[in-house]
Amino acid sequence: MGYLKRLLTLLKPYIFLAILAFVLLLAFTFADYVFPYILKLIIDFGIEEGNMDYLSKLVAIMFALVVARTLFGYFQGFFMEMAGQKIAYDLRNKLYAHMQYLSFGFFDRIHTGQIMSRMTGDIDCIREFLGFGLINLLLCFINFAATVVILIAMNWKLALMVMFPTPILVYIIARFGKRINPAWKEIREQMGKLTSVLQENVTGIRVVKAFAREPLEKSKFDKRNMANYHENIKRAKIEAETFPLAELLSGMNFFLLTILGGYFVIRGLITIGTFMAMEMYISGLIWPVRFSSWLINLMQRAIASAPRIFEIMDTSPDIYDLPGAVEMPGMKGHIVIENVSYNFPDGTPGLKDVNLEILPGEVVAIIGGTGSGKSTLVGLLPRFYNPTSGRILIDGVDIINIKLSSLRSRIGMVMQDTFLFSDTIKENIAYGKPGASMEEIENAAKIAQIHDFIAALPGGYETRVGERGIGLSGGQKQRIAIARAILTDPAILILDEATSSVDTATEKEIQAAMKEIMKNRTVLVIAQRLSTVKNADKILVLKDGEIVETGTHDELITREGFYSKIYELQFKGQEEIMKAAGEIAEGTGEREVT
Repeated sequence: MGYLKRLLTLLKPYIFLAILAFVLLLAFTFADYVFPYILKLIIDFGIEEGNMDYLSKLVAIMFALVVARTLFGYFQGFFMEMAGQKIAYDLRNKLYAHMQYLSFGFFDRIHTGQIMSRMTGDIDCIREFLGFGLINLLLCFINFAATVVILIAMNWKLALMVMFPTPILVYIIARFGKRINPAWKEIREQMGKLTSVLQENVTGIRVVKAFAREPLEKSKFDKRNMANYHENIKRAKIEAETFPLAELLSGMNFFLLTILGGYFVIRGLITIGTFMAMEMYISGLIWPVRFSSWLINLMQRAIASAPRIFEIMDTSPDIYDLPGAVEMPGMKGHIVIENVSYNFPDGTPGLKDVNLEILPGEVVAIIGGTGSGKSTLVGLLPRFYNPTSGRILIDGVDIINIKLSSLRSRIGMVMQDTFLFSDTIKENIAYGKPGASMEEIENAAKIAQIHDFIAALPGGYETRVGERGIGLSGGQKQRIAIARAILTDPAILILDEATSSVDTATEKEIQAAMKEIMKNRTVLVIAQRLSTVKNADKILVLKDGEIVETGTHDELITREGFYSKIYELQFKGQEEIMKAAGEIAEGTGEREVT
């Protein structure tokens, strides 16, 4: 009942609409209760007594009621749907807005498909109940009570005999409500898992096709789809055990009324008009019970969806502004990392007691094997995660005391896994600075060596890119991402394999152009290319979450430590290739001159 109460609070902003719809629904239903009484009068006084004037008046009243009932039905349906849609609109907006401020840990834990399922299917379940089911469920109780009173008032003996199967019917519907709730909970969960498989497949379709793994993906989807199918079959079995039995008991009411009512008419205990009116009123006894079984279904679906929605709403961000957090508009980029360790949620160490100072304007290259902690280290600077222990200072201020918006606006990032939005190239570049002028956008693109490519497109900067940048090469996407980072004019620039998808010639062009941009900025570069590493002011070598070596390229080579081993295995080959390429280029140039 806790989730039901919380769902009802969603109606508060639209309580006037809900009450208006309910009042109109009552008026609509009231007409249904007047019809049988008018029919009784038509038969008993109009037809049997042959009073045409009286009959005409009753027919006119009935016609007016039909028109009024139609209008009531139209407006109550409209207002009811409006209330439901407004609730869904608000809930989606609140959920989406709340997710923007949740920490990375939440998105690491909850699959994208689960989030999509909750934002769509689960919210629709809540909308259907609050916008339609709740009001009609209340009306069912009112109808049932009103019908019982009317039938007893007409002839209490006949009414009690006819209603004999009704308590059994009520018990069956109540039992159905308890059984169907767990079934709907499992169905919503399975639907979320099914959506996750679908989302993952669509996102990784290139990998699937590259490795010809379509049969495996079909098998994974079929497994989840089959689980969803089985849960729905369980739910259908519960419904099949309930609804036909409810129909049988409902039919018993009509059967008893026909037999016993006919007997009462023959014995002169009731009139034919009363008998016909009771035949119509009995549907007001049966319909609410039968309809409530379907409405209980709606309610249980909403209650099953509620915890999935409120789980997100109740999740507090791990990363947030502390009271008294300050702005840092004039950030210089002096970074001090003191005794910083970080453990992943499962307890696995990511960084171990890292100590480091980076002066303003320094270019620091970070190298290390897979899982050494390179991305984890740079991810702590914009507070994507908080250190498990230790602290990070920028310009002498602990970053937990800097407002997130201010901190992140002064840090530019270009990640290895480049993401572009389904929008124009212009909007993608200006994403971090929405008010940027066209001149600023073009300058950033020129620095990233992507302006000429964009200018040659038919739509220029207004060209729309496909989902996740599909339609552009990896290098083109990465250069747009570099332009996006440059445009924000960051004090600290983080490049995580930022030129890994461009060729050597383009990388040289980008690096040459970025030399001016890097002036007076602190730059952290995760790179595997020799040219980037050699030109750094400082090189950090990470292994198993620890800094094992620090120094310049020349200093580290002479130590014959971990860096020199990496150099021999990886970088020296690059150096020889670059020298050979240079000699070939010089030789070609001499022949051309000759």
